[in-house]
Amino acid sequence: MKLFSRHTYAALAVALAAALPTHAAADKPQTWRVQSLWQSGTVTQLAFERWAKDVATKTNGKIKVTALPTGAVVGPNETFDAVARGILNGQHPATVYWSGKNPAFAVLGDLSAAYDDPKLAHEYFYEHGGLELLREAYKPYGLYPIGAVWWGAEALPTTRKVASPEQLAGLKIRLPQGMSSDLFASFKAVPINLPGSEVFSALDSGTIESTDWGTLSMNDELGFHDIAKYVIYPGIHSTPTGDVSIPLKVWNKLDAETQKILEQSVKEFGADLAKVLQEADGAVAQKLAARGVQIVDWSQEDRKKFRTAAIKVWHKYGEQNDLSRRAVEGQVAFLRSKGLID
Repeated sequence: MKLFSRHTYAALAVALAAALPTHAAADKPQTWRVQSLWQSGTVTQLAFERWAKDVATKTNGKIKVTALPTGAVVGPNETFDAVARGILNGQHPATVYWSGKNPAFAVLGDLSAAYDDPKLAHEYFYEHGGLELLREAYKPYGLYPIGAVWWGAEALPTTRKVASPEQLAGLKIRLPQGMSSDLFASFKAVPINLPGSEVFSALDSGTIESTDWGTLSMNDELGFHDIAKYVIYPGIHSTPTGDVSIPLKVWNKLDAETQKILEQSVKEFGADLAKVLQEADGAVAQKLAARGVQIVDWSQEDRKKFRTAAIKVWHKYGEQNDLSRRAVEGQVAFLRSKGLID
């Protein structure tokens, strides 16, 4: 993906300056342009737009959010720098996008196989220190995550039945480079890195037999189950974290009451996001059998086996810096307290 040059960012910043608030006074009405990772018109983007309306209502118009879909101003992998440079007022990304800036974003953004229920991830972040670590990761860049959100555990469509972790051996699976590729390779799967635009044709031709992509309904929307007649669902390999983040200096100028309203609103947005996708996934699951697609639900024993194997991979990434180490150790302790790993 082509990134904006420094000169392009500067030009955009000048062009948009009149549209961006100065935040000179904490009580002055503000309009925030916040870009998400979601396509226009999707159930996830509609949830994001509901969050924007909720913010305006609960702050009595003090903050109005213009909820922009992906690509509206910059590319999905460019929102971080766009917020830092003042081109956008905020972002709602997949946190793992920023792994190149700090490996802690990978560990906090999508700890492979850690969670198969977004409620568990929510509990770790909001009650066991995960959000504080995420704020620590963003701080050097002058950004502040108001809160974290999840949309669900991703399902795994396959063209052959994979009834257990051992049956991953030899599976040609499209995966991004990084933690998930390392985990699947440990079970002798064959990770293949492909752009998203090539996934459908690769499944159809047999170049790949499976793909990491999204939740059950997201995958079905793209037609993957027209080819892949098996699906590991509920998923386990990936439950990505998203966040809503703004400039730290803007956050610090808000009064305490507004800060609390925003924090609660992001929590409620996360619950709404998970709910709409859970409903969409459930509806798709009920229809798949009639279309000749078999749902493969791994046993709790197999899920624990897969998750336990992931621990070595997690610690490998945790060794990259102190923040990553603390993020891994905190999540390992949390998962052990839940009996999900030994």
